[in-house]
Amino acid sequence: MIEQFCDWLSRTNVSVAFQSADWFVPLVQTVHILAIAILLTSVYVLSFRLIGLTRGAQALATLAARSTPWFWGALGVLLVSGSLLTITEPARELLNWAFRVKMLMVLALAGIQWMVQLRMRRSPEYWTESPARRHAGRAVGIVSVIVGASIVTAGRWIAYV
Repeated sequence: MIEQFCDWLSRTNVSVAFQSADWFVPLVQTVHILAIAILLTSVYVLSFRLIGLTRGAQALATLAARSTPWFWGALGVLLVSGSLLTITEPARELLNWAFRVKMLMVLALAGIQWMVQLRMRRSPEYWTESPARRHAGRAVGIVSVIVGASIVTAGRWIAYV
């Protein structure tokens, strides 16, 4: 069923137009890669603080508030650019197990970031108010770093699987 959808999508006027324009895929991939860099920078800045690898003059809640728009904005750009790339080469993406794993990890990372931000919105000192929460924050930060790096790895594997 997915194969039939991919065949249909690859024959649509939009997909054919995207496939025909030599500049389209490199341009969209460049935007996609830049958005990945912005998203992961926002994740890692917050994660490194949660882990305790960095310190700064800003409170953790302030840092989270400043990085939140970058994360969600970059995620939106990734949704659009990724959709355009999928329309251009649907079988390369939708039939690929690495793509599916990547999408699951993106959802997981978005969920983790949402949870971290929600907790701090309710209580700005949530991740620092007790030793147990500092440990939980450290674990969340470590998981976020690993998931972020795994997303990039899975993204690269798409080209080789």
